[in-house]
Amino acid sequence: LDIANSDKIIDHLKDLGITHVQILPMFDYAQKNDDPNYNWGYNPYNYNTPESRYVQDMKDGTDAVSQMREMIAEFHKNGIGVIMDVVYNHTSGTGGGSIYDMTVPKYFYRMDSQGNYSNGSGCGNETATNNEMVKKFVIDSLKHWMNDYHINGFRFDLMGIHEKTTMAEIYEELSAIDKNVMVYGEPWTGGTSAVKAGCT
Repeated sequence: LDIANSDKIIDHLKDLGITHVQILPMFDYAQKNDDPNYNWGYNPYNYNTPESRYVQDMKDGTDAVSQMREMIAEFHKNGIGVIMDVVYNHTSGTGGGSIYDMTVPKYFYRMDSQGNYSNGSGCGNETATNNEMVKKFVIDSLKHWMNDYHINGFRFDLMGIHEKTTMAEIYEELSAIDKNVMVYGEPWTGGTSAVKAGCT
């Protein structure tokens, strides 16, 4: 929020002539807010909730929602679009460390031939967007960020873990909301992946 409330920063961005800013992952991380270590945000816990460690004077969970919306609105007011860096390729943990595994055990993740979590992300697991309801969840999550927060586009971390057909469907669904939506990402994986016909 400090960024969008700083005239100096906003003016500098406008002087550069940029049209969009890309913000590192800003959905809910696994680490607690009082963890002092720097966090890049590539340890997602809840894809549909803003990360609260950036909130100023947090009183309850609604502050994360309202302050993120304020930040995005301030960028928009100054003619700057907002790209959200998204990490739908893995979660910070599995089993009891994953709200998705705790909901439907092992459905959200690709498994190898021995029944272990496939590790195409290099982070211990990879999401199974080839499963219909996982793909639907990801698309619904992206629509949530577009419709409820007015995000203008998405940069996919390790996009190679998602099937080409999945990414094509994602673009089709999002461009129906905003024909100018930006969708791009890394066309590789972070290790050997069980994905078939990924974006590599």
